[in-house]
Formats: sequence, C-alpha cells, structure tokens
Amino acid sequence: MDQSQTSQKERRESPRINLETKISVRTSPTAPFILGWVKNISRGGFKLKTDNPLIQKDIFLAGKEIFFETSEDFFRLKGRGEIIWASEKENEAGVKFGELDQRGKVFLENFLRMF
Repeated sequence: MDQSQTSQKERRESPRINLETKISVRTSPTAPFILGWVKNISRGGFKLKTDNPLIQKDIFLAGKEIFFETSEDFFRLKGRGEIIWASEKENEAGVKFGELDQRGKVFLENFLRMF
C-alpha cells in the first residue's frame, strides 16, 4: 500500500463497503437529476461514479452541495451531501453525508451492520 492510500485510509472514520447501486444526484431541489452509481458507502458518505463528465455540469466541485436519492428496491437513501473530493478523469466524487431522511438513517445503519 503506498503512502497516499495509507493516509487516506487513516483519515476515514468508518470502513467502506463496496457495492454498486443506482443513484440520482442534482445540485438543487429543483434541478434535473443526473444518474450515477454508489461504488462504496460508509456511515460518513459514499463514492459517486457517473458515465458523464459532471465537471461540465458544475457538480464535481469540492464544497458543492448536492441532493441525492437511490431508486433500487433493496437500497433506499435520500438526502443531501457535500462533494469532498472529485476526479475529473474518473468521473468520480466523494460525497459526505449532510442530511439523510429518518428512513435512510435506519436503513444505512442496518445495512452497514451486516458487514
């Protein structure tokens, strides 16, 4: 493991669980949704991946607030978060949870307990 991987792992408060589930994100409650995938998740947030270069849509900017919701029957989350890091090259971003609805909080805790 190189030094950047070690320091990133040490900064995380909660372990990440790998998964792949569809998610819709937008920059305001009234903006259109953009589709992507949750690649991993923890109590603190998730890794977002898209097929489209979201930098052009003003989403992949550190500090940017986004709204998100999943639509899979087995995985339901809805809330607000903040972009913490972004990779233009990979079309990925780290999202820190800001607010989850109550149902989402309970679901996330139960989901993470399985691992």
